[in-house]
Amino acid sequence: MNPEKDFAPLTPNIVRALNDKLYEKRKVAALEIEKLVREFVAQNNTVQIKHVIQTLSQEFALSQHPHSRKGGLIGLAACSIALGKDSGLYLKELIEPVLTCFNDADSRLRYYACEALYNIVKVARGAVLPHFNVLFDGLSKAGPAGCSRLSQGLG
Repeated sequence: MNPEKDFAPLTPNIVRALNDKLYEKRKVAALEIEKLVREFVAQNNTVQIKHVIQTLSQEFALSQHPHSRKGGLIGLAACSIALGKDSGLYLKELIEPVLTCFNDADSRLRYYACEALYNIVKVARGAVLPHFNVLFDGLSKAGPAGCSRLSQGLG
């Protein structure tokens, strides 16, 4: 992660917290992302919403650093929560990096990916049906831990 890189509209504090090894700090960053995205939704600023999702996906969720990946996952879930019913418009961008993390060697990271997918699906509801095949495939690869976590909210 390049500290000189500009992650705007994410503030340097959010970026620092997303990369932190402590879950509590990543959670605080996710709450800040949620506020930020809610503001963009209120302003109908789709360009900034897409930019936040793209940054969280490319620079965090698909990063080489495990804490950054965890931060990206919680950040994507926060975006979905902030988007609410509009999350269906961004589902492909929200889901793809999460599904990629299902293949991670770290079982904790796979758990965070399941948690993120649960929160995304919980908000998007029926809008996820067009993505059912890739979700099912991803969950079958995630193993029993992933399936049991999501089945709690879908059953």
